[in-house]
Amino acid sequence: MKLKLVATIITVLIIAVGFVMISPLLFRYGNVEAKQKVMLSFDVLQSDGAVEWCGNLSSILNAYDMSATVFVVGRVAEQYPETVLSFSDKVDIGSETYGYSNLTSISDYSMKLEEVQKGKAAVDIAGHLNSRVFRAPYGATDQDIYSLLSRSGILADFSYNNQYNFYQNGQFIKFDATVVEARGYSPDFFLQGNRRSEPLIIDFDNTYSAASIGSFLSDLRKGDFEFVNASQIVGLTLTQRSLGITQTEVPEVDFQIDENDLRIHRVYSLAFTEGR
Repeated sequence: MKLKLVATIITVLIIAVGFVMISPLLFRYGNVEAKQKVMLSFDVLQSDGAVEWCGNLSSILNAYDMSATVFVVGRVAEQYPETVLSFSDKVDIGSETYGYSNLTSISDYSMKLEEVQKGKAAVDIAGHLNSRVFRAPYGATDQDIYSLLSRSGILADFSYNNQYNFYQNGQFIKFDATVVEARGYSPDFFLQGNRRSEPLIIDFDNTYSAASIGSFLSDLRKGDFEFVNASQIVGLTLTQRSLGITQTEVPEVDFQIDENDLRIHRVYSLAFTEGR
């Protein structure tokens, strides 16, 4: 009996000592810090050289296996559909009005709505998709923005330098983000910076050469980042592809999001009319 008791005690001690030795490793690997989420965003504002620029950008993103979001002015998409068609499914496509117009300078609501809807329609038709992500030209918005986007079937708004808005449960909800213009910083600034809890959005436009973007991203990918698109940030597909859209106008519809599974339901009444 005594031998059995001694053997049991020794076994328990061995297990306890073993646990003490390996527990730091267990806790270490069980608490791995999440990577910083980074959304690379690109604005296609100018038509000159846009097709070649978008093709080169797409090749760079594919080579580095990076997700991103590209916003295209409607007039450019209409003239050069390849600016939308160049990109893989890992890249979200958004609109930026039709003529890159400052919405706050347009006093007539119906003209503002036409500018937003016509821009979205041009992008949708060019890419055979349904784009539900938007950025306002110059980042300029007013009290009408929620109604304009809601009536255009747009669910996510990346017009701001410290937030993005996502349409949920009948209203646009603000979420924090840090938005940085790439031109003012080197890759080292981001590589050496502190991790943020909110997503970091780094913005380029097509005045940057593809070569300079390639060099920038080559350095940036050395960091501990998770490169995401707008859909991954909000947790919902914002670019629905291969729809064969041929319509010239977007119907005035609103969208409601089911709280349980975020399925989109089409409804024909305006649920959120702030600013009208």
